[in-house]
Amino acid sequence: MPEMQEVFRMATQKVRPDPGFVDRQYENQRRQSRRRKAGALALVAVLVVAGVVIGISTLRSGDEGKVIPGSAPTPTGTPIPSLHSGALGPGTYVVKTLDPDFDASYRITMDVPDGYESLAEGVGVEKVGRIGQMAVSAWVIGDVYADPCRWSSTLLDPPPVSSVDALVTALAGQKGLRVSTPTDITVDGFAGTSMERTVPAGTTLAECDGVQFRPWLDTNGGERYLEPGQRDMLWIIDVGGVPLLIDASLGEAGTSAQDRAEHIQIAESVQIDPQ
Repeated sequence: MPEMQEVFRMATQKVRPDPGFVDRQYENQRRQSRRRKAGALALVAVLVVAGVVIGISTLRSGDEGKVIPGSAPTPTGTPIPSLHSGALGPGTYVVKTLDPDFDASYRITMDVPDGYESLAEGVGVEKVGRIGQMAVSAWVIGDVYADPCRWSSTLLDPPPVSSVDALVTALAGQKGLRVSTPTDITVDGFAGTSMERTVPAGTTLAECDGVQFRPWLDTNGGERYLEPGQRDMLWIIDVGGVPLLIDASLGEAGTSAQDRAEHIQIAESVQIDPQ
């Protein structure tokens, strides 16, 4: 039975020891361990990336339009500039009344075409190279004179500034002016009254107190003065219980109809917004 002999021989044959066997086995085990660790880390990385992608998708789909804390909000509009000294470019500007309470509560803006510059302290605009007074301005009235030529002795007491009706009555009744019939109007949703007033061309300023034809003062004591032959359109509107006066000077004789229409258009562009 040669097969059995061969098996017996192989089973009883001495095998020479291999001195590098243990080292090779240990190295193989380390390699397998490293491969297992690398596979585990790769799986973790895939799971983390998937979680981040899912989280971002959830934020985008569920929180659209929301501001994330710590992120900068997107500007919603360009700020409207205030009137400044010098020539003005065409655009919309903020106008002041110089009444601190009113200016803190409301913002007045008007659309200004080319060819205008700011009045002192930003209370309105005037046409460059004008003939006489050609301006549009905003006022919160503090005092009114019964006679603008004799203003030093005709200050109305108490001041007629408690309502639009009181102020309209006082301005319509001032001496030395031709006044149109007051008309009910609305400016930017605020109800009020308009009127046109003209200083007769024959008025002599030298005969007036301080050589001024002065119809009123603002709440800070700033005076308004008119010139002979001057035409003005006034819009007096009720803004939160305060009579706000928009004054459009239409110039004197020689002022073009186009310039006058432009001033009325500026006044009609006025917008008033709470702050």
